[in-house]
Amino acid sequence: MREPLGPQDLPPPNLFTPDFGQDPHMIVGRDALVRALRQGMAGGPKDRRFTSLLLGPRGSGKTVILNLARDIARESGWIVLSLDAATAGVHERIRDYIAWVQDTHEAVPDTARAGHTETTFGVRGLPLEWQRKVVREVGPQWSLRRQLTTLAQHASRHGTSVLLILDELHSGERSELRRLSADMQHMTKGETLPLAFLGAGLGEMDHTLLEDRKMTFFRRCARHDMPPISREDASRFLSQTISDAGGEITGPALARLSEAAGESPHRMQLLGHCAWLAADAPVRPVDEPAAAAAVKEAARLMDQHVSEPTWNALSETEQSFLYALAGRGGSAHLAEIETHLAADAPLGRVGVRLRHAGCVRQEDDGRYVLTDLIPAGSVRAFMVQEGRNASTATLAPSSATPRRRPRCNEWMPRSQARCILGRGHAGGCRSR
Repeated sequence: MREPLGPQDLPPPNLFTPDFGQDPHMIVGRDALVRALRQGMAGGPKDRRFTSLLLGPRGSGKTVILNLARDIARESGWIVLSLDAATAGVHERIRDYIAWVQDTHEAVPDTARAGHTETTFGVRGLPLEWQRKVVREVGPQWSLRRQLTTLAQHASRHGTSVLLILDELHSGERSELRRLSADMQHMTKGETLPLAFLGAGLGEMDHTLLEDRKMTFFRRCARHDMPPISREDASRFLSQTISDAGGEITGPALARLSEAAGESPHRMQLLGHCAWLAADAPVRPVDEPAAAAAVKEAARLMDQHVSEPTWNALSETEQSFLYALAGRGGSAHLAEIETHLAADAPLGRVGVRLRHAGCVRQEDDGRYVLTDLIPAGSVRAFMVQEGRNASTATLAPSSATPRRRPRCNEWMPRSQARCILGRGHAGGCRSR
């Protein structure tokens, strides 16, 4: 007879959280960023940081900071609307969230439908309590702007604010975000209502959403690029998290894991998690063999969950640029890359896009350097997987057709057609 699950099946406590968006045991390397966001929230609508954007590659910890800001706002008595733009219907989801807030915050006014509030005297044992009863009347649904305005005005009367958090902005539907941008521009910037905004997305937004001239609000938000994790940050995080879970780690193992963490909070979490399991901690200390096994497994998981999705989102020209860089030891000047690829056109803008995506960084002397978002070994492996000519030293992007820029696809009622221009284009939309 099979025995049901019981306490004996519980694994030893593991405080590492390598899942995306999950709050870490402790936050390191983010003090300056968190301080800037707190000051912006406290400064109100006249502080530019009251409306902010977090930009960074996958695994850089954007969602963790959003969650921290959410908790700070709630503890300060703010009304918080927290959601993402990963799928269409952002406006409807904001309305749904407002309705949920009305059910959970007794003093929040009913913004969804016209109605009135009755205060009745009721008895539910002792002591006596006042009950609030909202009588809803059938009426037209208010616009999102009217709902947010009413919510912000209510917050202002009570000496507090509203915080709208929107994650995955890079995936948002263009027309929805344009409308939200226009509404937020009027409410927060124009009318200076206490309606704060904190959005997050990938660096590719520099060439999509933030190039769109109709996204004035997002372009005027304070921009915060996610800072890299230092080796000292990683060492402190790993040693403290292992210690707090009742485990131990040797000095050489800690040095190896801290060095392998690179600049990525997600890689740091993966290394700690894999090392904990490999060592069978806290029964045994995390030693060098466990650290070596963790480095190997974390690299595999980073390729699967971070590097490969980032690679697949790049154009063939951008991939070729990275391959040329990997072939030159991971560091080269632009002219060397262009010569290596036998490029028939300048690749300056390609380098800029890759820098914004977090795939490369640029040194003071102009040299491009591969980051650990897609390491050189992973670049070569992905080229082989795609059956491209990764065994040769020269790769000419002109011989392959670059991936076309995604279309704007905005619906034009007069033409009864969708725009065929590239996403983020200047000027009005165009049909055939």
